[in-house]
Amino acid sequence: MVILTTLLGVVVFVFAALGNWLLSGASHDVMGAVLAASAAALLYLVTEELLIEAHEVQEKNYSVLVFFAGFLSFWAVQLLA
Repeated sequence: MVILTTLLGVVVFVFAALGNWLLSGASHDVMGAVLAASAAALLYLVTEELLIEAHEVQEKNYSVLVFFAGFLSFWAVQLLA
């Protein structure tokens, strides 16, 4: 169990370092898009895994696409305002 926990921590650290390296010179717009997509993914995870009602209806692929597109479009509208 300790080995699995250590491996998961190492994976998180490696990908955090990789993300830092890839986005170190990114503009504010790119960082905003990455953060918006990350927030949408986190909200999707919470909706899908923590709410029991989310598993009662079989989801379709386009509903996931609309979910992410909604958050990204809201972010785009905020940038224009």
